[in-house]
Amino acid sequence: MRQALAWIALLLTTVAWASSLIFAKLVYWNISPIHFVALRYTIAAPFLFIVLLALNKRHIHRPQTRSDWKILFVVGVSGPFLSQVLQYIGLSMTTAAETLMLINMSPVFAVAIAAPLLGEGLTPEKIGGLLFALMGMVLIVIGGTPLTGTFEAIRLLGDTIVVISTLLFAINGISGKIAVRTMDSISVTFYSTLIGIPFMWLSALSIENPLTIFSLTASTWFILAWVAIFNTVVAFIFYYEAMKYIEASLVQIGLSLIAVWGVLMAFVLLSEPVHLLQIIGGALTVIGVVLAYLSSSRNNIENQVAPGEGFEPSCA
Repeated sequence: MRQALAWIALLLTTVAWASSLIFAKLVYWNISPIHFVALRYTIAAPFLFIVLLALNKRHIHRPQTRSDWKILFVVGVSGPFLSQVLQYIGLSMTTAAETLMLINMSPVFAVAIAAPLLGEGLTPEKIGGLLFALMGMVLIVIGGTPLTGTFEAIRLLGDTIVVISTLLFAINGISGKIAVRTMDSISVTFYSTLIGIPFMWLSALSIENPLTIFSLTASTWFILAWVAIFNTVVAFIFYYEAMKYIEASLVQIGLSLIAVWGVLMAFVLLSEPVHLLQIIGGALTVIGVVLAYLSSSRNNIENQVAPGEGFEPSCA
């Protein structure tokens, strides 16, 4: 039952994070990408703190050891800060299609890292799920925006930066898996966000014009608040809760569904066309996630969770 709830939480997380991309696209005419990220997490921080206070009597773990703070630092710096900032920098140097293609290499890195660090085996279902998910991602991207095939030095540099950003996101997933072994998901989300925010603002203020913040429209602020509360606070809590019961590498494969929801939302909300290759790619991605789920069920990950680390109903 807990494992099923974990997969539902992960599914909701993919929907929320896919909609974040759509919302961001709607307001990028009014706000720069890095400022969007910085404001998103800054607004989210006090809401996370309120959640911590509300659940303070329900075994909320406060990091006290040096090891706790070290892993939280890795989670905060590798995830919302470095991976997203580098993603946007790389995007400015290469094409959007290549960026999306490379971003979805994160499961490959996650599987490779999780094997030696977390002792997660490479089952046939997991390998098959990974291959199906990656093939689905390729078809989704190529079907919507075919590559030109032109590779210049600046584009190669951009591709390299994007690859580094995907590696950092995979590291974020692995470190998050380690963090929730000793801390609850809300604490991990709050403290890692708090650690990452200063780095986000340093990047935003040094790379882009800070005065643009004062010219944001009311609709932009509304979208920022929505993304901060629901797509960040709630989604990250679901994400880390899911990590308790699902192997980190399988979580990364499950995140491939973000592209599927993204295509559907772009079609409905942005009137972007959906091509046959994208539909086929979406189907392959779903098959990959199903295979990953079968692998998770067979390994009975639920038995690996220590007693008392239940799925928090209040986080749903």
